[in-house]
Amino acid sequence: MFVFHDVSQSAEPLFGLKHIPYLVDRAVPRQYPWLAENQYCDVCIIGGGVTAALCALRIAEQGRGVVVLADREIGFGEDAACPAAVEADFGMTLTEMSRRFDADTSIRLYALGCAALDELENLCNSLDAAEEQACFRSGFERRDTLLCTDDETELELLRHEYLARRHHQFSCSYITREMARDSFSFDIAGAVLGKGFGAAVNPYALTHLCFRQAERQGAKLFEHTAVTEVELPAGADGSVIVSTAAHRRVYADALIVASGSDALYPLISDIRRRTRYCCVSRPVSSGHVSGWPGVCTIRTFGAPQIGYGFTPDGRIMASGLERRDFGCHLGDKLSAWLPLSDPAQRNFDRLAESTVCLFPDISDSGMAYEYAASYAAAPDGLPVVGTHSRYPGCIFALCTGPATVLWSVVAAGLVADSGDGLHSADRELFAVTRFD
Repeated sequence: MFVFHDVSQSAEPLFGLKHIPYLVDRAVPRQYPWLAENQYCDVCIIGGGVTAALCALRIAEQGRGVVVLADREIGFGEDAACPAAVEADFGMTLTEMSRRFDADTSIRLYALGCAALDELENLCNSLDAAEEQACFRSGFERRDTLLCTDDETELELLRHEYLARRHHQFSCSYITREMARDSFSFDIAGAVLGKGFGAAVNPYALTHLCFRQAERQGAKLFEHTAVTEVELPAGADGSVIVSTAAHRRVYADALIVASGSDALYPLISDIRRRTRYCCVSRPVSSGHVSGWPGVCTIRTFGAPQIGYGFTPDGRIMASGLERRDFGCHLGDKLSAWLPLSDPAQRNFDRLAESTVCLFPDISDSGMAYEYAASYAAAPDGLPVVGTHSRYPGCIFALCTGPATVLWSVVAAGLVADSGDGLHSADRELFAVTRFD
């Protein structure tokens, strides 16, 4: 959910508010009805974000009846505040992964990320080709990634990261300060360039496109339909009964919960809440940024981490400076509307200053959007996907955080069980029960 920051207004599309997340500050491409009568289906999906959309599409393509319930507008959930860039490493280095997992798991995660990125590209190409509105596209563009530092003391660790990637045959090259001077407008002490290791994408558009295609396959979508109660079957042959605030019900053989952070709390005791800050520039007047070859995705090595991406409509998006949150429960809807503190504004200023420092082309245009996204995550930072004995008939697909889009591709494959090479070891890696 969003933590809105009340800053000055500017003449931007639709809402015209600087604190509205950039991706949703556009005309809504499609509105869906609210649930007005009882429904019967094979699978009911709770959620209106990219994870729910990908699951709905995969399952509808199998010929199964799908009903989707979203408690707000489609696409206005947590992932509307995701970065406009995705990376096959899910925003984690091999060095970082090795501190969390064993070597085999780290390599497997990277392999899953590469496969998910390829799958996402194929999906976006297919969805864009099927879309009648030429102005509404996923915005997918395959790009290189740059993991870089301007700190000489980090070069040894960065070099170790490069060698680890090369050893496991991930396509990359090492860039020295001297090599960087010929191509980049900013100082780089060292960097790892990943060939085709990332992409630009619009998560909001992707969500709508997936739901549209799922609807063409027979899925039924309902927004502004809050779920108030779920009755799970006592036996293997029973139905799941989902009750809504409008006193209508959905009767399904199975339930998929893809509603993001809130659903994590009944499953995991040690929830990690984090806030991520985002700034988005006005469109670059020249249409391109000098000193940024191929507008590759950029991520700083070490802490604090900042990522930079170039959006399909010519804006620079900077995000990061994550901090651990304490205090109010994320499920408290009121907490999403509380103003942010002065230190938050300092983070926005820091993002804006670093962006202008790296890319002088935007020094006169300034930042059009400043917003923060609050999310919850499991202790290991991985999605929570699968079943739990306490919740018969229920499948969880909970992907949160800045890497939501790519994690959702992985989760949808696991949930749909389509035999795409997702092994039992992967199911154990993301299992709901791994923290029991």
